Amino acid sequence: MAQRGKSPFPDERLQELTQPDPTNRASVGDSPADLQTLAHDVIRGDFSQVRRLATRQLVSSADAARRTVLMLVADAPETPVKSEKCILYLFEVGANPKAADANGDTAAHLAARRDHLRLLTLLSFDAKWLRNDNGATPLMEAARTGSWKCAKHLLHLLRQAMFNECRQHGNSKRSRLLGLEDREGRMASDLARLSGHSELASYIEREMRLVVDADGEISGLTAQEEAERLELQRLAKAGDLAGLRRAATRDSCDLPDNDGCTALMWAAENSSCGDEALWEQLVQLGDPTCADVDADSILLRAARAGNSAAASALLSAGASANATSMWEFTLLMSAAICARPSAAAAVGRVLLDSGADWSLKDRDGRTALDLATQKGKSELAELLRGYDGKIYFYEPLALPPEGPPFLERWDALRLIRRGGFGEVHEVRTDTGVTCAAKTLRLPVQLGDDQTSVSTEIHRAVESERNLCRLRHPNIVRFLHIAQPEPAAVVVFMELLDGRSLERFIDNKPLDEPKIRDFSEQICRALLYLHSRQPLVIHRDINCSNIIVCADNTQIKLIDFGLSIKLEQSVSHISASTPSPKGTLNFMAPELLGAGESDSLQYSRESDIWAFGCSVFQMASGVRPFANAKSLLEMAQLIDRKGVPALPDGRSAELRDFYSRCTAKDRRRRRSAHELLEHEFLTGRKLQPGFFSSFFSARK
Repeated sequence: MAQRGKSPFPDERLQELTQPDPTNRASVGDSPADLQTLAHDVIRGDFSQVRRLATRQLVSSADAARRTVLMLVADAPETPVKSEKCILYLFEVGANPKAADANGDTAAHLAARRDHLRLLTLLSFDAKWLRNDNGATPLMEAARTGSWKCAKHLLHLLRQAMFNECRQHGNSKRSRLLGLEDREGRMASDLARLSGHSELASYIEREMRLVVDADGEISGLTAQEEAERLELQRLAKAGDLAGLRRAATRDSCDLPDNDGCTALMWAAENSSCGDEALWEQLVQLGDPTCADVDADSILLRAARAGNSAAASALLSAGASANATSMWEFTLLMSAAICARPSAAAAVGRVLLDSGADWSLKDRDGRTALDLATQKGKSELAELLRGYDGKIYFYEPLALPPEGPPFLERWDALRLIRRGGFGEVHEVRTDTGVTCAAKTLRLPVQLGDDQTSVSTEIHRAVESERNLCRLRHPNIVRFLHIAQPEPAAVVVFMELLDGRSLERFIDNKPLDEPKIRDFSEQICRALLYLHSRQPLVIHRDINCSNIIVCADNTQIKLIDFGLSIKLEQSVSHISASTPSPKGTLNFMAPELLGAGESDSLQYSRESDIWAFGCSVFQMASGVRPFANAKSLLEMAQLIDRKGVPALPDGRSAELRDFYSRCTAKDRRRRRSAHELLEHEFLTGRKLQPGFFSSFFSARK
């Protein structure tokens, strides 16, 4: 029913939006093999190959089933983040999103059937509502096949004013599109129920029950649904991660308020909700592409808040790195305008790695670089300056790694550094990859059973392969871990251009803004590691294992105590004596036997202690416990005096922050999540009475 004062959505406009054009039937081309190869490269995310192969003639042609390359890609179950730029290039050279195959199916129909959200998201709105030969729209196909992600995407698009045209037609356009029937008179909800997807059918029926009025306000939730929505909103705003995990369901996490805001939107713009495990759950339950009535998406809010964990999860789940707001602001622009400086750079790296177009301009002709420079976001501006003057579709994307970076061998080019367990070289592999390789040689003795040692090392290596899945702007990228010899392990990592934080400090204290910036980045990396399943402990945080990149603004954690883990794995079958390993000055008291337990147990808390010792070195210029020469001496010093005090002249906020990291009782140390909310990092002032908490935290 049309709302008062608003005209119903015209029949001719509805037909134009849903009826296919017979001239869009794809014609069979001469190169079906090239078509398959191109589709394979798009699905892999190999932009260099796609750019080499894709021509206007090839992307317009079809195979024997009249399927174009876009349809072949749509019929894949999923694609990596880096496929977005490949798909956009297909459009750039002339791919027709409305082309239909022999059955009248478009790329949207095929994507909806396969629940291929990434491709469906990138299609234009008017390519998502065409009927096939059975009169079915992509929404009907998603409903029939139980494709929740694509069904939600299509349903939620019609909450946006730019698509539902509520200012002109009220709820009419939206209700007519959702109520379309196929040739047998069945709506999307009917098809879902007939196919055994009753939960999805109920979800579609609820969406049809909602009303968007002429002002764009959404209504129609039941009292129970509104209560669930309010509870999720409260948890998201409070940053209650455990509560969100418990309360969020597939049915509830996309419930809209009057403006179309959902729980995921509130969580995305809350920097306290930067937990990767939480977002991995939320993007499975909710619609990662959802936006409010003004087209402000979850990802746009994550970019504004600098929430890189949310942004990374949303992009992986199918959200577009090139989405824009109603006001034509890109995600990079939003980060440049709204996010805090270090957070803006972190989320900017995530977006650029995912194929965001840095060259787009807002209505005033400004790029993301212009806005970052104007807003004083120097780190993001420096990052974007590396792309200045470059053409988006001329710049390659790094291909996602598939297995080891070598076939059989690698050659050392130069020695980077030498340590107690081995050496780090810059190497070039036989596949042309240049990276860093750390060779670890384990202290195996003559009487040891070589087979048992090799087996134990192999088991330890396998347990640490999850390092190669880590993706964070403040953590070195691990490429592969190999065991070329029974007692030798080689760890392949990205090659970094920079110097260690210890060399950066160079025995001179850093100023507090720099300490704050570096500490926030380290905390974000620790939050990411400590939230992983399975848990990742660094084991050897110190200023030598933190790299300050060449721009002197970004830091990365390196050298994840793998040598410690490997030596522990063989100590029980070796004649060597097990003892705590790591950098002496940064070892937590519980690892020295000076705490509440004599057992050797690396933990989140031991990482936090080591981070606190790094804060001390940044603030003082020297390592803590610099004169300690042995484990026993370290243990006695900590037991007798606790940690050394920071130098005079440091702020109360920094002193309190340091104390929260270095409580002797590990149970009193703050988590990375709690530290990110501390006054020192947020810029707030400590409340009166902090001195009592300062002294109690150090006990």
